[in-house]
Amino acid sequence: MRYFLNMIKENIKIVFPSYFIVKRKTYSKIFLCLFSIYIFFALGSSDKVFSENLPQTEITVKGRIILPEGELVPKEGLNVVLLKLVLNAEGQVTPVGPQGRVLADNRGNFQFLRVNPDYRAAYQLGTRVSGKLYSTKVFFFKAGKNKYQKDIKIPVTSTDINKLEISQVSLVIESGLSSVTVTEVISFYNSSPDRIDTRDHSIDYSLPRGWYNFKMIQSNSGPDIEHQIDDRMLIIKSVFPPGNTQIIFHYNLESLYGSLQIQREFNHSLDKVTVFTPSGQLKIKSAQLIFSGKQNIQEIDFLVWKAKATDSNILELKIINIPIDSLEYIGIAVIILLLLFLSVIIFYRNRLMMRDPI
Repeated sequence: MRYFLNMIKENIKIVFPSYFIVKRKTYSKIFLCLFSIYIFFALGSSDKVFSENLPQTEITVKGRIILPEGELVPKEGLNVVLLKLVLNAEGQVTPVGPQGRVLADNRGNFQFLRVNPDYRAAYQLGTRVSGKLYSTKVFFFKAGKNKYQKDIKIPVTSTDINKLEISQVSLVIESGLSSVTVTEVISFYNSSPDRIDTRDHSIDYSLPRGWYNFKMIQSNSGPDIEHQIDDRMLIIKSVFPPGNTQIIFHYNLESLYGSLQIQREFNHSLDKVTVFTPSGQLKIKSAQLIFSGKQNIQEIDFLVWKAKATDSNILELKIINIPIDSLEYIGIAVIILLLLFLSVIIFYRNRLMMRDPI
């Protein structure tokens, strides 16, 4: 209304020729009134147009799963998922669930119809082949563009395990009753653009002496890793996609009266090894480890130790302050009673021998 009044005042200030004013004063007033009414309705209608939300464009995403030469799409087909990625309150990229799921045809072609775009979010297409996840690069929808072509390329399979290396090993050591649980996270890096198949050329990974209750958890690239154990040797048979792949497993080690000595052999340099222990629980002693601070993992504070780079590939460390099982206390009590009993027997035996005449 204030804008409308200002417009009227400005129109009143318009200087007309004197002849027009003199001859047609009445018509001048009528014209000014009509002109003001026109401006009023024009402003009102324009506000209404711009205040309404325009209908959102529906987008079509097409693509094809490109398999290596000689490989065919399975008879049951391959599922393709459209994922939406957003930033959470902490500034981290987080998926908000599948925005759609379609089945590719026998040639690998797929299509998502009527996708409602969010121009502030990122998107990614993914599928699983032989249990392994393969995805497109992250992409964005742009206003004014309603058709997109995104292919998912499955890399060629290779058996060259020399292109596969261990980039990092994390040992998470947690206490139990007269034992510790060691969770190992092995990060493999495939530097080639191909998938590396180790099922015919397996990877051997040594375990410490005295391990028990071994369990392979899961890798970040698919289902459980195919493996077998021969004495202290873990034999890994799997297909590694390009980039990083983590393999996670854990086992137990038995302690004796609250302490444990570990000798851990690796087939790589020790500077790739990091040890984590819960803060305020276990104590670690090793000349090969350097304390590097604390880290919060799933709301638990861990002490972090980095291994030094040395010529040796054997990590030696001693763990103390391990909770002792009540059975160990019983064992200690039995040993003490046995020693006292033997001491009494020896005492009376010596006394009897002293009484006997020579």
